[in-house]
Amino acid sequence: MKADLNFYNEKEQVINADLAKYTRQSGFLSFLRLISFLAAAGMIIWALIAQNTLLYIAGAFFIAVFIVLCIIHNGVSEKVNFLTELDKVNKSYIARINGDFNELRNIAVKGIKRGEDIGIAKRRLYGLDFDIPEHDYCADLDLFGKKSLFSLLNVSETSFGRRRFADKLLNSHVSDITTDELKRRQAAVKELCSKPDFLMDYQATARCGKMTKDPKVLMEFAKHGAKTKPVANVLGILGCIIWIAVPVFFAVDPDHAAASILGCFIVNLIIWVIGRAFNEEYIKACEGMPTQVKTMLKLYSILEGTGFENELIKSLIRGDENAEGAFGSLKKLDGALRVAGLRSQPLFALIFNLIAPLDYLIAHLLGNWAVRYGKSLPVYIDSLAELESLMCAAQTGLVFMESAFPEFVASDDPKENAFFEGENLTHPLLAHDTAVSNSVTVNSDIAIITGSNMSGKTTLIRTVGVCTVLAMTGALVPATSLTLGRMRVMSSMRIVDSLEENMSTFKAELIRISGIVKAAGEQKPLLFLIDEIFRGTNSDDRTEGALTVLKNLSKPYICGLMTTHDYAMIDRTTEGFDNIRYYHFSENYTDSGITFDYKLTSGISRQSNAKYLMKLVGIG
Repeated sequence: MKADLNFYNEKEQVINADLAKYTRQSGFLSFLRLISFLAAAGMIIWALIAQNTLLYIAGAFFIAVFIVLCIIHNGVSEKVNFLTELDKVNKSYIARINGDFNELRNIAVKGIKRGEDIGIAKRRLYGLDFDIPEHDYCADLDLFGKKSLFSLLNVSETSFGRRRFADKLLNSHVSDITTDELKRRQAAVKELCSKPDFLMDYQATARCGKMTKDPKVLMEFAKHGAKTKPVANVLGILGCIIWIAVPVFFAVDPDHAAASILGCFIVNLIIWVIGRAFNEEYIKACEGMPTQVKTMLKLYSILEGTGFENELIKSLIRGDENAEGAFGSLKKLDGALRVAGLRSQPLFALIFNLIAPLDYLIAHLLGNWAVRYGKSLPVYIDSLAELESLMCAAQTGLVFMESAFPEFVASDDPKENAFFEGENLTHPLLAHDTAVSNSVTVNSDIAIITGSNMSGKTTLIRTVGVCTVLAMTGALVPATSLTLGRMRVMSSMRIVDSLEENMSTFKAELIRISGIVKAAGEQKPLLFLIDEIFRGTNSDDRTEGALTVLKNLSKPYICGLMTTHDYAMIDRTTEGFDNIRYYHFSENYTDSGITFDYKLTSGISRQSNAKYLMKLVGIG
C-alpha cells in the first residue's frame, strides 16, 4: 500500500468549508438566542406591569423560542467541536505522511494554555507513561518518545486503547499468537486501511468525548451494582400512586382538593428524604458516567454504521453474545443516565422528586442495567481497546510511501522460525522522502555488519527490529516484502550508565548481553540485535567476550545482527563459525567532504573515517 497525501489535502478543504459554515450558523444562533431571551424578559416584565394576558402569552412564546434555539444551537456547537477535532486529526495524518514530528506535537498542544496541561498532552502523544527502560528493546527501537513509533502510529484517543496499542508494541513478540491469529489481524487491518474516513471520524468522536482517563466509576458500578431493594421499590411506587388522591378529592371533596396536592408534595418529600439511604450510591455513580457512556455509545454507533465485512472486526463490535450487543446495552444505560440528568441541579432534584420519586426511578433503571449487563461492560471496553490497536496497526499502510503485509513461517518448529527476509526495508522514523531502503536476510545465522561511523549500521539493525515488532502486531511494514518467523526480539544498543545504581556503561551492557544469552538457552526462536558489542572495555577483552557471546548465540533457533569495529574478532570468526555472514556499508571521499550511500553490501569493510570526522570538528 502507499500513502495518499492528496486524499487528506482534499479532505482538509472540505472540513474547513464545513467548519466555516457551521461557525457562521453558531454565531447567528447565538444572536437569535440573545434576542429571544431579551424579548421574553421584556414581554414578561411588561405583562407584570400592564397585567395583560396576551403579553404573558407572548412572553411564554419567546421562552419557547429561546429553548428551541438553545437546543438547535447546542447541536450546531457539537458539529463545530467535532469538525475542529476532525481538522486536527486530518492534519495529523498529513504530518505523519510527511514525517513531521514537530507538527504532530503542535497539533497535540493546540488550544491548550496551561503549562501543566501542555506537558500532559506531550506525554500522551509520546507515550512516555508506557516506557520501560529495562525492556527487551523498548529504548533501542524508539517505541516511545518525541520521535517514536508510538507518536507516529497511535491514533487511539481512549485510555484503554492507548494502553492496548502500547502493550502490542511491547509484548507481541513474546506472546503465543499463532500464524492464523496474525493473519486474522492482518485481514482486519487491511479493511481498516480501506476506510480512512471511518478512522478519522472515530478518532475525532473520541477526542470530543475526552476519553483520556479510564471509566473507573462506570466499571466499578458495573462490577458491584445491584438491583434496588424491595422496600425502595415499594416507596417508589407509593410516590406515584399517591397522586390518585388528587382527582379523588376533586370528585368527592372539591373544597380540599388543593390541600391534597400539597399533601402529595409533602409525602413525596418524605419519601425522597427516606430514599437517600437507598438511592445515594446510584445517584453518586451517575456523576462520573454520562460523558464516557455517551462517547462509547457514539463510538459503537460509528462502528455499527460503517458496515464492516471482516469477521474479527464484526465480532469485536458485537462485544458478546448478548442479544442487544454492546450498542444496545450502552443505549439502555445512556437512557437511564439521561433521566438522571434531569436532577443535575439541586433545585431541579427537589422539584422533580416532589412531583414524582425520580431518584427511585433512576436507581431502579441503573440497578437493573448493572445486574443484566454489568458483567459485559469489561468485554465492551476490551473490544474497543482491541479495535483501536488494530486502527493503530493500520497506520503503517496509510502513512508510508510503500508498505506490505508480512508473511509468516507456517511451521511451529523453532529452527524454521529463526528467519527474517526483507526486501527494500525502510526505517519508519526516517524522513519518508529521503530514507534509503535495504534488503536483509538472516536464516538461523548471524549477520556481522561493518562500516565507518555514520554509515548506517545501527539504523539498519533498528529497521530489522522495528519491522519485526510491527509485523507481530498485525501491521504492515515499510518494505516491498517481508517473510519472517515468530521470534522474540532482544537488543543491546543504547547502553546508559547509572550513578544511582553505581553501574558503569560496560556493566550495564554486560547485563543486557547476559539477558540475551540467557534467552538463547530457552530453545525458542530469537532475533537479537547488538550494536558495537563491548565497546566499553579494552580491545583484547572485547574480542574474547564477543567471541564467547557469538558461540552462545550460534544455535539453529537463533538469528541476529551485530555491528562492530572489532576486526580482530572478525578475523577469528572466519574459522570455527559456519553460521556467520558478513555485510558492510561504505562511503566515498571527495574534495567537498564525505558521502554515504547507506546501501548494505556483502563482505567486510575495513574503512575508518574517525580521523576525518575528528578533523571536521576541529580536533587534530
